[in-house]
Amino acid sequence: MGLEYTKEFKEREDLLQQLEDRGLAVPDRAAAHTFLTRVGYFRSGAYRYVFREFLPPQEVDSKLHQYRSDDYVSGAGIGDVMALEAFDSRLIRVCQDGLLDFEVRLRAAIAHTLAAKDIAAHASREFLDEHSCDQPRGQHTKFDAWTMTWQDAVRAAAEDEDFIKHHVLKYPRQPVPIWAVTEVLSFGSLPYLFELMQTPDARAVARMFGFAHPRRFGAVIRTMVDFRNVCAHGARLFNRSFKRAISIGAHDTDGVLLAHLNEPGFTTTPKGHQRLYIYAAVLAFMLRSHTAGTNWHLSFKTQVKKFDTTVRAPDGSALLSPEASMGFPGDWLKLDLWQ
Repeated sequence: MGLEYTKEFKEREDLLQQLEDRGLAVPDRAAAHTFLTRVGYFRSGAYRYVFREFLPPQEVDSKLHQYRSDDYVSGAGIGDVMALEAFDSRLIRVCQDGLLDFEVRLRAAIAHTLAAKDIAAHASREFLDEHSCDQPRGQHTKFDAWTMTWQDAVRAAAEDEDFIKHHVLKYPRQPVPIWAVTEVLSFGSLPYLFELMQTPDARAVARMFGFAHPRRFGAVIRTMVDFRNVCAHGARLFNRSFKRAISIGAHDTDGVLLAHLNEPGFTTTPKGHQRLYIYAAVLAFMLRSHTAGTNWHLSFKTQVKKFDTTVRAPDGSALLSPEASMGFPGDWLKLDLWQ
C-alpha cells in the first residue's frame, strides 16, 4: 500500500514563504507572485528542482525517485528559476519552428514519391509493401489499420477543409489523392504510412533528408514526433530525457556532420542518446541535407548560447550547463554541424 497524499492547497504568498524558508531567495515578491500566477507552482517546480540540494547517499530512495532535499543550494533565488523557465520557453519555440519545417518537408516528400506511382497509392496494397501491409496490428493488419487511419482523417477534414469537401463531392467514388491525404494526416500518422512504403520509395524519401537507409530514418521520424509533441504541449526541454533513444550508426547518414555522435562519451550527460542535443542535432542535419537548405541550426545555436546561470555547485563548478544538463558535447560550438 502506498503512502497517503497529505499535501494541501496553499495560496501563492504562502508558497513563496515556504520557498524562502527552504533557502530560495525571493527578493522581489511582486515579480515572483506574477511568475507563479503565470506558470503555476507545480510547473515552476520542474525549473526549481535543479536548484535543490542533493540528498546524502544514505537518504536517497531510488524506488520513489527521491534524490534531492527540499532545501535549495546556497546562492539560488527565484530569479534563477524565472530565467531558466524563460530560456526554456524560447528554446521550445525555436525547436517548434524547426520541427514544423521538417514536418512540411516530410509530407511533401512522401506525397510526391507515392504520387509518381499512383495518385491514390496510399489506398492500394499494389503500390505499398505487401509484407509490411500483412503484418498484424491489434486485431487488424497494418494495411487495414492504416486504411482506417487515413479515412478517419479525411472524414474529419471534410467538415472544414474545402479541398477535401470538393473532392468528396465531385469524385465520390474515387479515393482522395495522396497529396491531399498527407495534408490532413496528423504528424503522428506519417510514420505508419512511411513504414508501409516499398523499400525503393522509402529509401528515396530518406535520402532527401540525408539518410542512407529507410529503417533508420523511419525510427528517427518517430523520435521527431515525440520531440514535436513535447514542444507543442509546452513541456520542458531543459534536462528532459525523451522516451526514445536515438542511435545513429557510422553508415546511416551521408557525410560526416553527425560523426561525433558515434564517439564514445560524446557527452557527459547521463542518457545522452535521449537528451535534447542529439534530437536537435539530427533535426539540424535533416534540414541541412534537404535541397531547400535551412538556417534553423543557427537559430538553435544562438538560443542555446544564451543559457546562463551564476549559481555554483558546492565544488565551485557551474551548477547547470548545456553540457551537463542537455547532452551537449563540450566542443559543440566548433562542430561543422552548427556552422
